[in-house]
Amino acid sequence: MIGDQTAHLIVTYRDGGAEVTTVYVVDEDTSRELDSLVRKPTGKNLEAWLEGKGCQLDCSNGPAFFQRDADGSTVERYYRDGKPHREGGPAICKRYADGTTEDRYYRDGERHREDGPAIVKRYADGSNYAEYYRDGKKHREDGPSYVWHDTNGTTVERYYRDGKLHREDGPAFVRRNPDGTTAEEYYRDGKVHQAHAPT
Repeated sequence: MIGDQTAHLIVTYRDGGAEVTTVYVVDEDTSRELDSLVRKPTGKNLEAWLEGKGCQLDCSNGPAFFQRDADGSTVERYYRDGKPHREGGPAICKRYADGTTEDRYYRDGERHREDGPAIVKRYADGSNYAEYYRDGKKHREDGPSYVWHDTNGTTVERYYRDGKLHREDGPAFVRRNPDGTTAEEYYRDGKVHQAHAPT
């Protein structure tokens, strides 16, 4: 057999109260070396051994990392060639026992999403935030790149272009307080362009 064929190896173990499952892509030479070991590593030791051999997290039909904590919280991470990546869904999904959820979208290791926010977090108390990214940089053409909604009525909006605070037709930073006051700051290419005191 030639040494450039690959297979996927599933590693499972307990880490404290958590159950962890990871999937690594392993080439034929590394697989053969692992099979030849008299005392084969398991669990976290096997993960360390695989990573020491250059093996990467990778799974095409599900998460390459899954963790379930004792309280029922879960984390799923999707990888391709060792980088966070998923087509058609978030590459990192966190579900907390209190009801908080967090989704993060990646393409080839960079935060990226074409049709919505690349980061969405919804807290159990109802507050939430969203961040828009393109090719690893905060960016949005048709609205704020960062939006925060607090349960007390406060909202924050930040407009970014290519990773820098920037807006042509208004303030790049806007905070609306529960009492109705507003703070605004104007930026172009990450630099203060014109500043206004809260009104």
